[in-house]
Amino acid sequence: MPKVAILAGEPSGDLIASHLMADLNKQYKNIQYIGVGGPLMKSKGLNSFFDYAHLSVRGYFEVFRNIIKLRQLQKNLIDFLISEKPDVFIGIDAPDFNFAIERALKAKKVRVFHYISPSVWAWRKNRIFQMKKDMHHLFSIFPHELPIFKKIRLPVTYVGHPLASKIPLKPDAMLSRKLLNISKVSKIIALLPGSRMGEVRWHLDTMLKTAQLMHKSLPECLFLLPVNNQANYGYALSQLRNYHALNVRLIIGHSHDVINASDICLLASGTASLEAALYKKPMVVMYKTSWFSWLILKRMHLIPFVGLPNILLGKLLVPELLQYEASPKKLAQKLLAVCSDKKYLNNLSGEFKKLHLSLKKNTSQLIIDQLNRYLK
Repeated sequence: MPKVAILAGEPSGDLIASHLMADLNKQYKNIQYIGVGGPLMKSKGLNSFFDYAHLSVRGYFEVFRNIIKLRQLQKNLIDFLISEKPDVFIGIDAPDFNFAIERALKAKKVRVFHYISPSVWAWRKNRIFQMKKDMHHLFSIFPHELPIFKKIRLPVTYVGHPLASKIPLKPDAMLSRKLLNISKVSKIIALLPGSRMGEVRWHLDTMLKTAQLMHKSLPECLFLLPVNNQANYGYALSQLRNYHALNVRLIIGHSHDVINASDICLLASGTASLEAALYKKPMVVMYKTSWFSWLILKRMHLIPFVGLPNILLGKLLVPELLQYEASPKKLAQKLLAVCSDKKYLNNLSGEFKKLHLSLKKNTSQLIIDQLNRYLK
């Protein structure tokens, strides 16, 4: 019976890992999955060592506050995995937590793979040398990463982005609107504050104040606010009590349908910006964090963009309003300007289609081809 150790530390990793696990389950009977993950990975057979919510810590100050707990969880997990002797370990993103585990398991002769590289082309570029020591093989999801790792002779396979294979090239917005039971509405605006509680706390109030300003210009618009768990739902519900006049629908899950159903997205920088691009949706990217975390990020940043569509296309295609620039007034003005610029919207759709095609690969099979020789 193959034994696969796998770890994801946040909802985007949980989704990506679950796609791989589903395809592994088609090719192998009775795989035993151990490690850490969320509800989607559990539905594919993972026995999670602890609740992956413990890893959803955002920002340098927040990580520092929780460092003792995180280190103890990491040590306990390493001891458990070494005792279990898995055939392979697959770390999904979460580099600051995964790399130490990969290093320990590699020393114990476990075959170690890492899926989704940290953004070494954006900050902390010297991590590539540590990565070469910590893992046997890297699965890269962006094509521009290949030369970086080939240069240091770290075995790397470009597998494309798994969501590019799951999301159709021509998405049907009406299907998602029917699923969400949305009647004819003049304008639908998605508010995506992030998946971690820290992100929701930093972004939601600004987003709702932005929605208030947009409501004055678009009184018939509907705002869709998806959250990924009960804790975020409870917090969002408490915040919405201060915005009675807004037409906001709070939804647990269905973030992809929310994006697909929308006319435009206001979203926190992260995976959601790529998801919106794959659904060919215009967007405004925002990001806020503590002043301490922002100071560190500003010092380490090597590239001019934070939104994935801009990074991957190499130009400022979608607006980015960050930290102090991300005021409700400026965000509302930018969203309204984007909505009304037909020439820009037509060009945007074409650019997003090119991006989609560049990321579309048979992702799971490319990964499984590398795992096969180690699964007993």
